[in-house]
Amino acid sequence: MKSDGAKISSRTRLLQAAAALMTERGSIEISLSEIAQKSQLNSALVKYYFGSKNGLLLELVTDILGRAIVQMEELAEMDLDPVEKLKLHIKGIITVYFRYPFVNRLIHSMFQTQETAKAVAEAISIPLAATQKRLLDEAMAKGLIREIDPMLFYFIVLGACDHLFFAQPILHHCFGVERIDDDLRRRYADTVLNMVLSGLLIDKDGARASVVIRLGASRPA
Repeated sequence: MKSDGAKISSRTRLLQAAAALMTERGSIEISLSEIAQKSQLNSALVKYYFGSKNGLLLELVTDILGRAIVQMEELAEMDLDPVEKLKLHIKGIITVYFRYPFVNRLIHSMFQTQETAKAVAEAISIPLAATQKRLLDEAMAKGLIREIDPMLFYFIVLGACDHLFFAQPILHHCFGVERIDDDLRRRYADTVLNMVLSGLLIDKDGARASVVIRLGASRPA
C-alpha cells in the first residue's frame, strides 16, 4: 500500500533501525524503545504501521527473505546447468545471512509464536522448500546428483549456511576472528559448496564425483 512520502520514510526507518540493532548486537532481543531511539521516531508509530513489535519483525523478515525467494524462483526458471543453479542457490543463502546475520534466529523465534508461525511458513519456508525441491528434482532427473530427501537437504543446507553467522562469539573467543568480512564469507561459501556437492554429484558411470568449487579468489585471514 502506497502512502505519502513521510509515512513511507518512517516505516522504512523503523525496519532499518530494528535490523541495525540486531546486527550490531548479534541478538534478536531488542525493545520498542530501542527501535524508536535508533530510528529517532516515536515508538507509537510501530503500532500505527505494524500493529505490534511482532508485526514489525514479521514485515522485516518477509521483506528481506521475500526478495530472496523471488530471486530463487527466477533462478529455477533460468536456462542453466542444474548443478550451477544449486551452487548459486547455496551461495545466495550465505550472502543473505552475511548481510542479515540475525534473520534465521528471528525466523526460529517467530515459529515459537502462533500469531507469526503460520505467516512465516506461508511467506518464506514453504516457498523456499518447494523451489529448492524443484532445483534438486531437475538435477536428479538429469542424473547429475544422487537421490536425496529434499526435506533433509533443506535442513542440512540452511543449518550449514547459517552457523558461521550464528556462532560469531565462538569465532571471536576460539579463533580470534573479530568480524566476518567478505573474504571469510567467500571462503565459507566455497567450503560449504565443496562439502555439500561433493556428496551429491555423480560422474558418468554413476559413482560419486569429487568437486572443487571456486566462487572467488581467497586469501588467508
